[in-house]
Amino acid sequence: MLHTPRLTKPLVLVFLSCVVAACANTAGNNLPGREISTPRSDNALIHAQLARGYLQQKQYAVAKTELEKALRIDSSHSESNYVMALLLLDLQQYGDARNYFERSIRSNRFNSAAAHDYGVFLCQFGEERESQKYFEIAVSNPLFERSELSYMRAGECLARINDPNAEKFLKEALTVNPKLRPALFQLAQINYDNGVYLSARAYIERYFSITKPQPAALLLAYQIELKNGSDEMASRYRTQLLEDFPGASESAKLRRVQRAD
Repeated sequence: MLHTPRLTKPLVLVFLSCVVAACANTAGNNLPGREISTPRSDNALIHAQLARGYLQQKQYAVAKTELEKALRIDSSHSESNYVMALLLLDLQQYGDARNYFERSIRSNRFNSAAAHDYGVFLCQFGEERESQKYFEIAVSNPLFERSELSYMRAGECLARINDPNAEKFLKEALTVNPKLRPALFQLAQINYDNGVYLSARAYIERYFSITKPQPAALLLAYQIELKNGSDEMASRYRTQLLEDFPGASESAKLRRVQRAD
């Protein structure tokens, strides 16, 4: 006799408590990002939340069963469509994942998590400009707690195609969270590439003030200081890179450049 995989008891309790809290919070209000609570949507949400738990445990078959139940109850339930999209991403069924992302956002434009993740999805598949629409949807919700990440991903995505708007989005990310390390590094890189070397230095120094130096950042800092005419600082970054990360690809690149010179 076949046995259906089950969540471990503690995880079941965690997710059921989350479901109860979510249902209580959605009842009687229409706050952005929350679906209007009805008995049907609440039942769909229970299955969607359970599916999330199974998905985290990589129990894909039972997660899909829960999501199919949710969507039979309410085919337009935004959260259920969103979790189905995440499941299909894990299963590398990208075309179907796209469809469920779009259904989720169409059902609830304020599902910022779905909009953010769909923006990342589109960027990864070379649809950088199309992705911007979904990052903007994500940050349009005043209750979205990850807005700095949407601004940052939007900027990183546009930087891939050398779009000048990349810098604007990355600065927005830092307005929300001044210590967002990837945004600081990306802005240092953009300013270096654009020949704005003093600004590049300012961003890389802010980056180093909040995190331990890593090879890519040390190499960039070395290149920035050379352009700024600060041979002493460039030498310090070079020494730190070669001594602390001798096996890194950035160290190998630096040694190749020096041999060529």
